[in-house]
Amino acid sequence: MKPAAILASAAVVLTLAAPAAAQHDNQVWTAAFASGPVREGGKVLAWWDSHARFRDEGDHLDTTLLRAGVGWRASPRLDLWAGYAHITQRRPGPDTVEHRAWQQATYPIADLAGGRLTGRTRLEQRFREGTDDTGWRVRQFVRWSRPVASSDFSVVLSNETFVTLNRTDWGQSGGYDQNRAFAGVGWQMTPKFRLEAGYMNQHVDGGSRPDRRNDNIMVSGFTTF
Repeated sequence: MKPAAILASAAVVLTLAAPAAAQHDNQVWTAAFASGPVREGGKVLAWWDSHARFRDEGDHLDTTLLRAGVGWRASPRLDLWAGYAHITQRRPGPDTVEHRAWQQATYPIADLAGGRLTGRTRLEQRFREGTDDTGWRVRQFVRWSRPVASSDFSVVLSNETFVTLNRTDWGQSGGYDQNRAFAGVGWQMTPKFRLEAGYMNQHVDGGSRPDRRNDNIMVSGFTTF
């Protein structure tokens, strides 16, 4: 099957598989990532990512996120990380500001169907300004990518599921939180910089309120040290 057909089929499957939701929005998400060893061949690692997400057909800035961390290359197949994230959500009324401590493991899973399957397991402790409770959340991310022939382009599919581990006074309800399913194309522009763009279907559990489903255009840049 040609790459274009793979992407088209994946987008259709993601859309049809998403649970029905009472609230819907088309959004634009942008992100920049940088990670790698502090010194070439070293075990100490550094991580940075930043995000700007736009709601209402991409017309209004909704969320900004800044995340930094340090890591340790425990083995050729396992990197361990810890860090801090600052999130601001801009909605009608006062902004919502969240601080997060996070820990994660990143690892290869398998070579699959001519591509590479990798994983990331992240634990978060979430603190909302103006509230007392700490929200605990687990995020499981898997990503599959396959080069297109001998070119610098690749097909990219990923999925991330969020599960909250407790209830909080600011609205975290415990259990399934949200799912993000992505299908896109990657372009290895230089040996150390990759650009990815595609479609992401996001389903968010509303708890006592209606669920939300967002159709997102996503563009991300990745730099390796």
